[in-house]
Amino acid sequence: MEKERFSQGLKLLKHPALPLVSMVQFLFLTGDFATVAEVIEQMPEPIETGYAVYNQPRRLLREHLPHLAVLEAVKAGKPPGKRIVDEAGNQLDTMSAISAIISQQVMEQELESINSALCAPCNCTLCCVGPDRRMRQEFFEIPLRNGEQALFSLVRHDTTESRRVSAMDDEPLHLADTPFYVSDEPALFHWKNGWSMILPRETSCPALAENNRCQIYEKRPQVCRKPQIFSYVLEPSRDDDSFCLRSTLLAVTDCPYVQDLQEPLAAYAAACELALVLKRNKQ
Repeated sequence: MEKERFSQGLKLLKHPALPLVSMVQFLFLTGDFATVAEVIEQMPEPIETGYAVYNQPRRLLREHLPHLAVLEAVKAGKPPGKRIVDEAGNQLDTMSAISAIISQQVMEQELESINSALCAPCNCTLCCVGPDRRMRQEFFEIPLRNGEQALFSLVRHDTTESRRVSAMDDEPLHLADTPFYVSDEPALFHWKNGWSMILPRETSCPALAENNRCQIYEKRPQVCRKPQIFSYVLEPSRDDDSFCLRSTLLAVTDCPYVQDLQEPLAAYAAACELALVLKRNKQ
């Protein structure tokens, strides 16, 4: 697969926002500034880091001002509003917590653009179809945010039993004495952790057109906006409302562009001070 096809995505990968965001955080919290916007407008141009030259750093930073603005409340003495812990379960101090929250939000926004730029020329449907007969998995799950289930005209299973379990539990939900994933059609399920669309073997998302394009692209679920490269600066806890600091960039190697661009992805992760984890999803 020729890297020229991914020139737009590669350009974004080579100019991550997080190094600049870290500069702004430091300058705002240690300097005599009333707003984050003041810091951004006083940033020099160009800026050179150990990884890239940013010719228009102010323009890039303005895109992330909504995430950075929370620093103003923290500087005024307000707590971050989320409980962030390390891998040992110890709560982070306020500044470390707010830095992690901002980093996660910045990465999510940036990776949506990067994934979109890389996914379009790739023209694969990996995220849109269930496992084939050669794979170990019985189904593929697409998690949905509340309300996104309305995008799909599918059979819904929203019962007391379904809300007690999750799709990945060892003991699967049964429908009429049959595991929920044994079907010829995709369906929507309301689990204890929210809604998801289940794609059984040899099925596809109903929004996937015959030309392999998404028919609801502009309204597609959030999970579909970041298909194969994920920010795990913070990972939500399964047990409560806290988040665990992971400082990780996860890339799914099933994806053709992840396979082809592992070196640029490693450089991107290093520039953001994240550990790159390469993982296969479907087997």
